Amino acid sequence: MITIKSFQSIVARLLAGAGILFLSSCSKSNSPSGGARIMYVNACVGATATSLTVNGNTLSNAGSVPYLGNSGYQTVGAGSVSLSSVLTGVGTLGSVNATLGNSSYSVFVGGTVLADTLVLIADGLPASTGNYAYARLVNVSSDSTATAITGAVGNTVVGSNVAYGAASGFVQVSPGSYSLTAFNVNKPGNVATLSSVQLNGGQIYTLLYSGNSNASVGFKLTVINNN
Repeated sequence: MITIKSFQSIVARLLAGAGILFLSSCSKSNSPSGGARIMYVNACVGATATSLTVNGNTLSNAGSVPYLGNSGYQTVGAGSVSLSSVLTGVGTLGSVNATLGNSSYSVFVGGTVLADTLVLIADGLPASTGNYAYARLVNVSSDSTATAITGAVGNTVVGSNVAYGAASGFVQVSPGSYSLTAFNVNKPGNVATLSSVQLNGGQIYTLLYSGNSNASVGFKLTVINNN
């Protein structure tokens, strides 16, 4: 696993070079043709189980999703929708209205139960091949010290200064086993890491940064497979 000092050096060199590592594919070949696809992710601290409703109806496989769990992609009709995250047995956490196309989307409930945010992200999945894996960084930590998060797959930066409720583009990486790291470069205590994570060719991944600086919670990095 890379150290904070070496990680900062890597980030500085990559930023200075403005290299290809920050480029991502915008191909829509993985977009559905018969409606929208939605993946729901529960990353809300303190919410042991939440559900996502679409126009008042619970999304398939998105009822009582555990903390840091997800529904996988589920197909819904394209068009205007009202999305709501529901804390099981309590009530609505957050809602958002949107117009969905024939594309893939991720919906994250982040932050904490008392200060949550429902985030809708158009995924823009790259055209995957077996020669490479693809990864992006999504930041759903509402901690005041986690407003600009940088993530890396080994020595490859996959997202730089990603704000709360935002996502980087997908970045191409070689298949292999990696240490994954995400943190605020200026706040070393925000580090979240995973070791010996296998990223396979042809697969598309989201690195989800969540949690907070509360000692009982901590910052977490979760790998989500997008295909």
